[in-house]
Amino acid sequence: MKKPYIIGFKFGTWRNEVWFSAEDNEEMNKKWKEAVDGLEEVGNSYTNSNEFLTAAVEYFEEKGFSRIQR
Repeated sequence: MKKPYIIGFKFGTWRNEVWFSAEDNEEMNKKWKEAVDGLEEVGNSYTNSNEFLTAAVEYFEEKGFSRIQR
């Protein structure tokens, strides 16, 4: 069964809530926590919010989370 995984991205003064979907199990919950913990490193490589958002979404998709548009 799938569940939503929700994160609030912040880059400077820009903020955006982004939803992802993945299986609701212990493995994906662990991957989610690890992905959230590693997100700051992703942000350190970009100078604007658009580039950061694109990279952050790709980062979570590489970890097995699919973006949900709501």
